[in-house]
Amino acid sequence: MYQRVVRQPQMYEEVARQIEAAILDEHHHPGDQLPSERELIGRFGVSRAVIRESLKVLAEKGLIEIKPGKGAFVRAPESGAAASALKLFLRRQRTESFSRNLVEVREMLEEQAASLAAARATAEDIAGLEAALSEMEAAKDDAACFAQADLRFHLLLATATGNELFPLLLDPVTGLLRDVMAQLSATPTAPSQALWHHRQILKHIKQGEAERARQAMHAHLAQFAKRLKHHQDAQASAKLKK
Repeated sequence: MYQRVVRQPQMYEEVARQIEAAILDEHHHPGDQLPSERELIGRFGVSRAVIRESLKVLAEKGLIEIKPGKGAFVRAPESGAAASALKLFLRRQRTESFSRNLVEVREMLEEQAASLAAARATAEDIAGLEAALSEMEAAKDDAACFAQADLRFHLLLATATGNELFPLLLDPVTGLLRDVMAQLSATPTAPSQALWHHRQILKHIKQGEAERARQAMHAHLAQFAKRLKHHQDAQASAKLKK
């Protein structure tokens, strides 16, 4: 009987959508200047205020750069902007299953990353991983520094895949686990166990053993998930006792 009411976009939103589509379809390339405000007003048949609002929206998305007195220019794609947006989105997620979701995503990304790194890592990549492992060993008595070096190892491993999407996706995920990793690293046996796992992962990467590197990463993340669950159960139990 009733039909859902579909919200109609405001004029500036529709103008922004069409310009965005033109940029994504490569009708405008990085560095290109968009038509002037006067030209856009004529093409779209809207007011100057609508054009300026639409350009503001596109600038906030990182698609264009507005240079006062010169005009609007198409920006080159930047991975940093995408990573920042993803970090912001993830930080706003605070459901009970959030940490478990992060762990599952890590497993999916990092097991494949370890496999690819074993096949593709350069000498420079290996040197970076060895340096991060040395940082972990030096910081095993400092939980916060140990966790930071641990995350650095994982991001360097993602970079060693040669696929820029791995570090782009992994950085926001692991970054949200930094504090809990520091808490887990404070337990007596955690640093030595983590170091052993990281050494195994690095060994198989250096030897070019893709499947063994994947299995070593799987074992490491399974151990991390187990520690995390124990930590969360302990926190839940402590809250119930209060």
